[in-house]
Amino acid sequence: MKRHVNNNKGQFLVESVLLMTFMVGALIWATGQLRENKYLAKLISSPWQKVSGMIESGVWDTPESARAKHPNQVRRSLTAEP
Repeated sequence: MKRHVNNNKGQFLVESVLLMTFMVGALIWATGQLRENKYLAKLISSPWQKVSGMIESGVWDTPESARAKHPNQVRRSLTAEP
């Protein structure tokens, strides 16, 4: 025996509220995870370290290790007497 439901608006409303509740909960959880694990900060700061080394010393490395590789730090011998 089939039961015909004449009022589908109520079911749509209930499903909409459930979906919105789920989506808001997922959004709150995702933003909490992003803040707690600092994914965005890692995404920005990690590549910036190598860019900073290139800006400071001209070598694609972290600033601390790039300073030693800068051309001015290479020990040279004088070719002419001062």
